[in-house]
Amino acid sequence: MLPVFLLILSGILDFGFMLYSQMTVIGPAREGARAALNVKAKNAAEFATIPAVAAARVTTVIAGTGLNAGSLTTTTTCVKPATPPATPPPCAFPAGATQVRAGDSVAVTLNYRYQTFFPLLFGNTITMTSKVQMVLY
Repeated sequence: MLPVFLLILSGILDFGFMLYSQMTVIGPAREGARAALNVKAKNAAEFATIPAVAAARVTTVIAGTGLNAGSLTTTTTCVKPATPPATPPPCAFPAGATQVRAGDSVAVTLNYRYQTFFPLLFGNTITMTSKVQMVLY
């Protein structure tokens, strides 16, 4: 009876840590998108800093959570509302634009590889994903 109890207990613990990781990944994605929107880009050089600003904010927020920052991948894309493509390009200053305008949006996607404690139950790694898109008003 004890081995079955320990197996169930270990599954509950691993699932709890996995759920904590998923919930923790959501906050930094939101913070990265918010930081990216605060960049008031008026030229191509300033616009090109948006992914770096978002990634820096995500790294800062993740540092205090206990998650492994090496297992985290951050992707930042900029979406123009007039003709949103199926797959948004990385942030690049639009041709002919003089500044970022209201209606433009930034999407920050985080992928986190969670290492399980007991690979027999859930496998070695599970990928947690959080995507947040915010519109500049």
